[in-house]
Amino acid sequence: MANGTNISHGARPDRDTSAWVGWVYFAAFLLILNGAFQTIMGILAIFSGQIYTVTNDSVILFNLAGWGFVHILFGILLISAGSALFNGQLWARIFAVIMATLGVISQLMFISAYPFWSIIAIVVNLAIIYALTVHGPEETTFDEARQE
Repeated sequence: MANGTNISHGARPDRDTSAWVGWVYFAAFLLILNGAFQTIMGILAIFSGQIYTVTNDSVILFNLAGWGFVHILFGILLISAGSALFNGQLWARIFAVIMATLGVISQLMFISAYPFWSIIAIVVNLAIIYALTVHGPEETTFDEARQE
């Protein structure tokens, strides 16, 4: 500018954010999307038993309706954590990493039944873990800078 002032367009110059903030929002979006899919899978499992295949060498610990309710519960938890990540909540980041890790483990158990879907789900969960663990709490700084 003419007078030599530094215009930062709403962001305070003493707070630095990087492109990793976008990764956190990407992870939050993936969590919400994953939660929606889990909820849909749970509803389908409750009302239609044909969505899952059962073979002679498979072991199912829950009946299909029980497994459907577990999927609905996980779906609601994932949607809640994804929504909280948009607000920069630390508990949501920790919970999301734990849930994504459990998602990887559960998909490894289903890889023989649904190899293509399991590999995609593992990659998505690993992307969530990566996005949430490679940097500090910059999304909170970004949100505070946007509000000022």
